[in-house]
Amino acid sequence: MPGRRFGADTIAEPPERPADPAVRSANLRRIFPLFRAYRRQLAVVFTLIIFSAALGVIPSFLLVGVLDTAIPENDVRLLTLLVAGMILIPIVTGAIGVYQTLLSNRVGQAVMHDLRTSVYRHLQRLSLAFFTRTRTGDVQSRIANDIGGIDTVVTSTATSVLSNVTTVIATIVAMVLLDWRLAVFALILLPFFVWLTKRVGAQRKKVTAERQVSL
Repeated sequence: MPGRRFGADTIAEPPERPADPAVRSANLRRIFPLFRAYRRQLAVVFTLIIFSAALGVIPSFLLVGVLDTAIPENDVRLLTLLVAGMILIPIVTGAIGVYQTLLSNRVGQAVMHDLRTSVYRHLQRLSLAFFTRTRTGDVQSRIANDIGGIDTVVTSTATSVLSNVTTVIATIVAMVLLDWRLAVFALILLPFFVWLTKRVGAQRKKVTAERQVSL
């Protein structure tokens, strides 16, 4: 096997990640069954995310009621109700966010436990010849770093992506309902920020991949 020689040891070059879309699709099909046992918890998490996103845009409509109706008409009762709603909604969304984070982390850690157990079970079935050919550090690095590398994705990144998507959709709908002209103006600027975020994301992906290879 080609590699770099340091003293008497030969370090193999890190394998390149397959770029074939069919290979990546096959890997995704192997990942999804890990979540099959936690469908109900995931459904609750997704429902809470969507509900929080919808609830988060309501204060904008309450503020419109304060500025356009309650204050001009000197309606103290309506003003009190609207302000109380503006105070109560962030408290409710915060409580939902705490429970959603707790539940998503429980599911993520359970999935990681199942994955680590599966890897250990697979290692125990391997022949002794595998361990004589493979250095112990390589095996330990695969277990610790490769599985640990997807820990954040399972526990937080997936829910963050869904939360951001639902928040953007709910915000766009609210903007259109409040004033479609301002919504159009804001959406005109959106492609620039999408392009900028994509550039930063590509660099972060590259740095993360290099770090994982070095590990």
